[in-house]
Amino acid sequence: MTAPTFSIIVPALNVASTLSDCLDSLVQQTWTDFELVLVDGGSTDGTLDIADTVAPELGARMILDSRPDRGAYDAMNRGTSLATGTWVLFLGADDTFYEADTLARVAAFIAEHDHSDLVYGDVIMQSTSFRHAGVFDLDRLLFETNICHQSIFYRRELFDSIGPYNLRYPVWADWDFNIRCFSNPALVTRYMDIVIARYNDKSGVSAKVDTEFRKRLPAFFWASAIEMCRRTLLLLRRKESVSYEGNSSANVQHEIRLAGFLRIPLPPGNPLRRR
Repeated sequence: MTAPTFSIIVPALNVASTLSDCLDSLVQQTWTDFELVLVDGGSTDGTLDIADTVAPELGARMILDSRPDRGAYDAMNRGTSLATGTWVLFLGADDTFYEADTLARVAAFIAEHDHSDLVYGDVIMQSTSFRHAGVFDLDRLLFETNICHQSIFYRRELFDSIGPYNLRYPVWADWDFNIRCFSNPALVTRYMDIVIARYNDKSGVSAKVDTEFRKRLPAFFWASAIEMCRRTLLLLRRKESVSYEGNSSANVQHEIRLAGFLRIPLPPGNPLRRR
């Protein structure tokens, strides 16, 4: 059996009040080359009954796994191990796809571009109706905000090479994962000017603060600052107009100190290199 283009992973626990809208928005997609991976944590409120209502229509395109878990990110990790699609998207049980052609537009974007490892768009925040949040890079992830996981399509193999989600972070493990992805220069990330989902930011883990992640953020900031210095130094070296012989003594000493701090050897043949 050919692997589907998309695996839509929905973690669920006692979400009978919202799951119908979520699943309806998936079933209504005009692009049908997807599978639903519903990872239930042992619901007791009728969640599984709602899942049963879409099972006949999805058939083999639905994977249901119901057993206790250690929270949303544990369920999402389990979902990636069950998924068979080329691309993985995590949709909350209280979120919905923005339009019926959302997956079709994403599939077209992927086909129109060279190899990508991670593609992402935007979401509409239910609390404000604002659109979040445009183009990201590592600096924006570190110093401003996260990309909503409802808008990110990851190649499934990233969860073998980069992942899984770190369960040390009960609320923002996806933020940590995104930082790891954007920190890897070998990964190709692309922004899509497409609204992917309506994101319910008013309830559940979205309204909580991850104190463990907050404690680790300063380490990310320092790593980013060092990386920025490293990139700047390498860029200066590549400029053909730079003449090391013409540098002032102060600039020479500054570069020696910076190179030593970053553990970067001076380029071969550089007149600053000690003989």
